[in-house]
Amino acid sequence: MNPGSAIQLHEHVTVVVDEAAASELQLADYYRYTYANKPDWQGI
Repeated sequence: MNPGSAIQLHEHVTVVVDEAAASELQLADYYRYTYANKPDWQGI
């Protein structure tokens, strides 16, 4: 498990992970929630 807080807070970053790779994430549900509820300032 690697912390991703630095890239999560950057306004110009895109991380692409397929479901097979994401299945190894310990916090996959958190990352899905974060993506679904991303702030408007990201403009994505």
